[in-house]
Amino acid sequence: MIGFSTLRELRRSLAGGPGYDGPRSDHFDGRHFFNPEAPAGRSFRDLLRWHRTAQRRPWPQWVDNRARPALPARLEAGQLALTFINHITFLIQLGGLNILTDPVYSARVSPFRRIGPRRVRAPGLPFEHLPRIDLVLVSHNHYDHLDIYTLKQL
Repeated sequence: MIGFSTLRELRRSLAGGPGYDGPRSDHFDGRHFFNPEAPAGRSFRDLLRWHRTAQRRPWPQWVDNRARPALPARLEAGQLALTFINHITFLIQLGGLNILTDPVYSARVSPFRRIGPRRVRAPGLPFEHLPRIDLVLVSHNHYDHLDIYTLKQL
């Protein structure tokens, strides 16, 4: 009985579930979502030609940060501040609550400290300048979103 129930649920979910019923738009016909037609004029051959003839620039070894975000000293109830730190890391301040999303402060995004892509820019807000963090939000467990070394520091 459990096997049939599970198969039925699996089939229903693969079929798209109960569906969405809403107003028509340029991306929705009333029952199905779709992407509108791409603009004409470019072919796959054009893409290959562009890729072959594009000027390649070397990846920088390091890029200096000139931005120095000033965190609000205090937010009143109902106020919101959003500070971009790097890649996918944001500091969300809502009233007296400090939320850090996908904190990545390591030099590399990898399960190993010496292997993997190396950071070429320091985080926009240094780790030591972070306020007390009340909540950490990790969206999913990819290395560029779930930095175990940073989580241990927090």
